[in-house]
This record gives sequence, C-alpha cells and structure tokens, in this order.
Amino acid sequence: MIPPQWTRLSAEDLHGTVMVLGASDTGKSTLACYLYQELCRRGYRAAYLDADVGQSTLGMPTTQNLALTSEPGDERFPPHGVRATYFVGSVTPRAHMLPTVVGTYRLQQRALALGAGAIVVDTTGLVDKTQGGKALKQWKIELLAPNVVIGLQRGRELEPILWPLRHDGRVRCVEVPVSPYVVERSRDERIGRRQERLAGYFEAAQPRLIPLRQMATYDLEWLAAGALVAFQDAEGFALGLGVVGEIDRLGGSIVVRTPLPALEGVTSVRFGAVRWDLAKRREIWE
Repeated sequence: MIPPQWTRLSAEDLHGTVMVLGASDTGKSTLACYLYQELCRRGYRAAYLDADVGQSTLGMPTTQNLALTSEPGDERFPPHGVRATYFVGSVTPRAHMLPTVVGTYRLQQRALALGAGAIVVDTTGLVDKTQGGKALKQWKIELLAPNVVIGLQRGRELEPILWPLRHDGRVRCVEVPVSPYVVERSRDERIGRRQERLAGYFEAAQPRLIPLRQMATYDLEWLAAGALVAFQDAEGFALGLGVVGEIDRLGGSIVVRTPLPALEGVTSVRFGAVRWDLAKRREIWE
C-alpha cells in the first residue's frame, strides 16, 4: 500500500545518496525499498544500503549490507547485483557508534566505486537524543553528505536532527508522514525475527580450525565461547559469519562453526559483542 505522498516525490527529491530517517516502526525500510525501485524505474543503476544492524533487510543481524541492481531499470528487490557486507558485531548502535558510522560510509564508497548512480540508505530506528540517536544521525549525515534526507516522524522525535537540515543548503530535507498502513512490532517480535534469521543462517554450520596467530585479528577482547565472528576479505568486508566454539589460548587457535564452504579469500577475523547459542538457537544474554 503506497501512500499518495510517496508518489509525489519529484526528481529533485530522488537523486544521488538518499538517506531515510525515522524511529522504529515508522515504515523506513518499506519507504527505502519503494525509493530504490522508483529510482530503478527512472533509469538509475541504483544501490540499496541497509544500515540497520538489528533488523536487517538484506543480511544478518550485526551486519550492514549493500546490494546493487544488476542493470539500470531492473527494479527487483532484493537487488540481484553485486553485494558487500560490513560487520559491526552488535544488534544496536549503542556503544558501537564508530563502527556503525564507518561501516555505512565504507559501503557507500563501495557503491560509488561500483558505478551506482543513486544510493538509498536505510538507517536504524535509534533517533532518541538521550540515547545518542541525534549524534549518530547527525554525524552520519555529515560523513555521507547525502543529497536528500527523508524524514518520517509521528510527532517531533526527529526535530533535533531535521531542524538544522531545513536551513542547510548542502542537503535537501524532505518530510513525509508515517503511513497509516505501518504495523508496529513489539520488542519480543523484533528479537524473535532476529533470532530466526541467525538460526537459519547457522543451520548448516560446520566446524573449522582458525589459527589466530596467522592472520589479522580484531576486537580480541570479545573472544569468548559463543561470540559471533566475521571472516573478512582484503578490503575489510565480511565474507561470512561464524560462532566461536572451543578456544585454545595456549596454542592460539579457536574452532568456529560457520556455513562458509571455504575460507579462501579470508585475510582477517573480527569478533563481535553478540553471543549465540547454536544448540538453543538464541542469543546469549549475560
């Protein structure tokens, strides 16, 4: 169900990097998907940048993901072209602001290097100023330098973010009302969806011995049984995820369960803050 306000977005509203802002359950991802398909219909080679680490549309929780259309005009969603993944290691930007901002920027630059003519950025629902949402969105906007910022707000929750943008000639600020068709989800529903995605991903995981002393290892302080770990390529993008099993600290190696069929192309590993119980198929809360 497409609200009429969406269909009235002009060519001036849709070009370059378009960032969608809004609190949780305001329809950000639905609007971002619509914008991506609309850009494809207008002839762009478009990219969809999913920066939501908690409720990812394109990839696994704890990651940010990029996907490009296979060719201009191909409006299929999810996009069928080139993909890239950046591992943040958390399901929330809280206490992980730097990797969240860096990951979004790295993926935007990747999209531009691959020839994207337009990029739609879907963001997390963290907008509360007291929780760091204002700073996160403000500095992400400063770094990505979007051509257009589209805000979805029910009341005035986005005002600390949008107010200066309305007077800043560097960016076009467009505000659209929250669709009446939005379905709100409870915290338990969000956790359930997240855990279902991870459980499905690790369904076919196999053990692999990882000699940590023979490759670049990041965020070693998160190393623990059950910790999520990303296998990264030479550019720092994630090729896949794993779950830490046995740890041999004296020998400097670990056993990781991962669905990756091979570790070819892996040059580094990065540990995340999230822990996962493979047997119980759920996150470990401590």
